[in-house]
This record gives sequence, structure tokens and C-alpha cells, in this order.
Amino acid sequence: MTPHIVHGVDSIAARHGGPTRAIRDLVEALARAGARVTLLTGDAADAPDLLRPDPALVTTLARPGWRGLAGAFAARLPAGIDLVHDHGLWKPWNLAADTAAGRAGVPLVVSPHGMLAPWALAWRRQRKALAWGLYQRRLLAGAAALLATAPAEAADIAARLPGARIAVLPNGVALPDAVPSLGERACHVLFLGRLHPVKNLPGLLAAWALVAPRFPQWRLRLVGPEEAGHRALLISEAARLGIGASVDIAEAIADSEKARAFAGASLFVLPSFTENFGVVAAEALAAGLPVIASTGTPWAALPAAGAGWHVAPDPESLAAALAEAMALTPATRAAMGARGAALAAREFGWTPIADRLLALYRWLLAGQPADARPEALHG
Repeated sequence: MTPHIVHGVDSIAARHGGPTRAIRDLVEALARAGARVTLLTGDAADAPDLLRPDPALVTTLARPGWRGLAGAFAARLPAGIDLVHDHGLWKPWNLAADTAAGRAGVPLVVSPHGMLAPWALAWRRQRKALAWGLYQRRLLAGAAALLATAPAEAADIAARLPGARIAVLPNGVALPDAVPSLGERACHVLFLGRLHPVKNLPGLLAAWALVAPRFPQWRLRLVGPEEAGHRALLISEAARLGIGASVDIAEAIADSEKARAFAGASLFVLPSFTENFGVVAAEALAAGLPVIASTGTPWAALPAAGAGWHVAPDPESLAAALAEAMALTPATRAAMGARGAALAAREFGWTPIADRLLALYRWLLAGQPADARPEALHG
């Protein structure tokens, strides 16, 4: 059976960060695994900065113009599809996906991408409460399955929707052909991602102010697209804390430049208040970097794997982890990086992830037989 799966997402613009890249890589991997895949996006067909999948693998259809809540999705829905997989919450686009799947009489799978985490729900709370009551709860309750990227996200989903069918599959990463040794790299700590309040970057700057005087040869580099004027806030905060000379706050970089950014660092830090997965942490591991991740991220396995730290997102805890990591010898950090690269290769290759997701799709399409429970199902 070669199922025709339609993936829908409000936008595939690069500025939306890791989830956009993960969706692009996922649909390509599903096509390689044997599915026919169409990607529908709410972006205008001529929008700039779009991360389009390989056209030899995936058909990408962007909207020709706004056509109402369901029109932007349903008007582009191909005939003869088997399943709709929608990404994200809270947008009219998501309501359109639900409507289109219902009209086509096919199962709906939804990936919330961390948008049911407590911090995420508190961000613009009133708007989300309205959407929850109007359509979002109904959409999720009627889905054939909800897809989480980690057990912590599955718990967040279950708290809001008891009894929902939840599957857990991590995001994958593109694994490098070879992992460069850390060696005698520059003393740089790297953050790569959106400059957004959820990333807790003011907290990271406060942590850096606690450790920077003890490590004058080290620099902190924040790289990514900004949202809501957050870059100016960070620059102002670094100046206020007196650490502007040791902090670089750079513009977003192209995907082709990410390998160079990782290669120029000795440590990676992800201090977020919440992450459903944190693709960039997996990318940093794959590039051979030790990772400091907050307990708001699902990277609790880092210490046991000898590949990094998992600490509370307050400045004191982040500072303690930074100080410990920066005090290590380059050889010790290199050994940690090698263990992290092995972890990424073992757990986050796209091929096995796509195979497991395709098995879930086929199980749903076969009527959910009790004797063929997919590996991805949670609980």
C-alpha cells in the first residue's frame, strides 16, 4: 500500500525556526520511506524565505490567495488522499485542515509542536482560550492521533485531552557524513534559534554575567531571527549587565551556514522555558558539541549519556552549568561531543523515524487492529 498523505502547515518560512525545518525533512523522509506526500502551506505562492521540500520527492502547494477559513486548505486538497497530518495549533489554518479532512472522509493526525505546554498556553492566554472554546478542542478531540515529540509533550497533551490517542516520535536531524573533532576550537558558547521570549535569553544573559568575569577568553554568541523586537531588548540587557563586550547577537543565518556556526563553537546552550523537542539541540549533538539544555526541554538524557547538562532555566543554575563546562579541558569537551554525536546518530536519524510514522499511518488506515499496535503509540 502506498498511502497518499497530505501534510498541512500554516507557514514553511525559515524565520519560524526548527519546526519548519523538521517538517520539511520529515515529509522528504516519508517520501523516501514509500509514501506519496503532498505538503500544503498557507504561505502565498510567491512568498520569500520558504523552506520547500525537494520537488522530486514532495509536491508542495502554496495558497494562491486567501479564500476564507477552509478555502485556503480545502481548495488545494488533492483528490484520492488517504490521511491529513496537520502541524501546529491556534491558527485558522488548523481549522481549515480539520474541515478539509472531514469533508474528504479521511483520518486526521495533529502535531501540536509543543503548543499545549503550560508556558505556551500562558503566552497570549486570552486569544488561545477563545480558540480552544471555538474550535481547537473539538479539532484535537476528533483527531485519529496526536503526535508528540517527547514523553513530556505527551503528558502535556494528555493533561488537556484525557483519553486522547497519543503517539511519540522525536524529530530527526540531518546527520553529517563525519563529525569534526572539537580540538582547540574558539572558546565560544553558541545559542542558535529564534530570538523570542520563550527561549529565556535574558535569563541566559544574566547567567553569563555571573560567569564571564571568571572566563575572560570566552564569548557568548546568540544567532537567529528576532520576533517582537526581542533583539533590541537583548542588546540593551547585555549593555545593562556590562557584558556587551563578550556577547555577540547576530542576525539569522542560512541553513547552509549552520555547520560553520557549530564548527566555530565549543559548547551549545538551549535555555528555553519550554521546548517540545528542540531540534537545534539534536543538531548540535550531531555536530559534536556538548549541550547545556534547560529542564524546560526534553533533554534529560544528556547527563546520563555523558553528552551535556540538564538544568533549571534560572540564571544561577545555567551559570553553574556554564562554569563547569567552560572549566573543562578541550579534550574532555571533545569526548563529550563525541558521545553526543553517537547519541544523535543512534536516536535521531530520519529514516527510522519516518518508518515508524508510516507504520502509524498504515495502522490508522487499516482500522487500528489490536494485534498490530504501532511502536510509536504512547502508553
